[in-house]
Amino acid sequence: MKLYHHPASPNSRKVLAVAKHLGVPLDLERVDIMKGEQQGAAFLAVNPNGMVPALVDGDLRLWESNAIMAYVAGKKDSALWPRSDARYDIMRWQSWELAHFGPACSIFIAENMIKPMMGQEPDKARLDEGRKELARFAGVLDAHLTSRAYLVGDALTLADFSVAAVLGYASAAKIPLGDYASVRKWLGRLDEIPAWKETAPQG
Repeated sequence: MKLYHHPASPNSRKVLAVAKHLGVPLDLERVDIMKGEQQGAAFLAVNPNGMVPALVDGDLRLWESNAIMAYVAGKKDSALWPRSDARYDIMRWQSWELAHFGPACSIFIAENMIKPMMGQEPDKARLDEGRKELARFAGVLDAHLTSRAYLVGDALTLADFSVAAVLGYASAAKIPLGDYASVRKWLGRLDEIPAWKETAPQG
């Protein structure tokens, strides 16, 4: 299996962490998104969206990180992607991250990280909007984690890697997590997992 990725990409991290955690070998192909390689003809033949990650396994061309995570996890019997109805709960959290939590966090990444790198000032109105959205959805996550160690059941699953990936930039992007003690404790638990620690975002 060949994974096209970039080490600064939270969505690439999801897949890399799963593969490392389960010991599933991947042939890694770095796509230099800083140089625009994701828009080159060779990569667009793999993922016409021009985004990482993407996976090639024989005749299979697979894009979208959550689908790739499930495919990689399916190579082993594991609590990460259990063969039970818990899969639907995992998918619920993955969908929630894509539709709600991820976009809220991404406002801070765009305004506090990407814009300064381009010599632009953060948009205060946009950050205010981000704080409102984050409060709405981080509150849901924090309440859910108050009485449990992981998002689904009693063990680490794909849901945890999916939801936590965007928070790899929490400090650099100044994502305000101070009011969410349960979220911060959960992130601390994930940081103790070797596969998660080893795939932390890199430039």
